[in-house]
Amino acid sequence: MTIINAETVTLAEAEPAEEETAARLIYDTGSYVFDCLYNRDFDTFLKITSALWLREGGAFSHVHARAALHDGRLAGIALGFPQALYAQEFGTGMMAMAEMGTPELLAHLPTVAGHIPWLFPEVPDDAWYLLFLSAHPEARGRGIGEKLLLDCFARARAAGCASLHLDVASVNPAVRFYERMGLERLAETTVPKIAASHAVPPHIRMVKHLV
Repeated sequence: MTIINAETVTLAEAEPAEEETAARLIYDTGSYVFDCLYNRDFDTFLKITSALWLREGGAFSHVHARAALHDGRLAGIALGFPQALYAQEFGTGMMAMAEMGTPELLAHLPTVAGHIPWLFPEVPDDAWYLLFLSAHPEARGRGIGEKLLLDCFARARAAGCASLHLDVASVNPAVRFYERMGLERLAETTVPKIAASHAVPPHIRMVKHLV
């Protein structure tokens, strides 16, 4: 069996396929926030996010993602876009939750939806925003995240962006990975209500200057 690592994966534009795998990768990047939004209903999260991955637009769509492929299968994803597109697409996930959510989810959303955005500072007009970067559990620590992130730097520069921004939970081990890759901590934000109700930790805005 071939070991999954940076040498055995290729990067390609993501396809509308393997939607459940993609949804699980997305969940791993921000489980605290998703557990808060979905009130820890993982099955509903998986259903909605899988559907969003298949769409031809929206913040969770494959069209904004680069895939790391091992033997033609998803081993990781990096999903991001320039600020103008980020601003246009970011609210689509919440709209889909309203469209496809269970009655329980629809009752829960108003209690947290107004608080979660405070975790995420504004993205400058000349920046590229990395929304999700994740490697398959069997492939972590083997250089795939680094390969995807370097590709993100190149995509951001090609789009004319001066910096790359992302947000990550302060307790996520990925913070150290991003620092090793040259990103700096810009701000750390806590939202007391969702910290108390769903144990959402502070989130760190990290920035890589590209010019």
